[in-house]
Amino acid sequence: MHLRVILPGLCLLTACASNEPQLYSRINEAYDFEVTHCDSFAMVTGIGRGEAPLRAAQDNAKQQGEALQGTHIVWLQEDHFDRDNQVRVIAVVYKCLL
Repeated sequence: MHLRVILPGLCLLTACASNEPQLYSRINEAYDFEVTHCDSFAMVTGIGRGEAPLRAAQDNAKQQGEALQGTHIVWLQEDHFDRDNQVRVIAVVYKCLL
């Protein structure tokens, strides 16, 4: 019985000690062939700077897609600007009803 209590607690502690934050996202990343049955309804652009600019740009685009109540996002383009350590991503947001 004690083992059942210790293992979940240990797993919780190790997840808290990881360096990368794991945030829940309500929008799923997909390939274009996975969303053929869905409605494409918006294009979003994400901008990222700093230590992990690609991840920041993708998170920015995902937030926009979530605000539009999209269910899936398909990445179209990724532009790196070395002089500013900046990344721009362009994606299509889909709404899948299934």
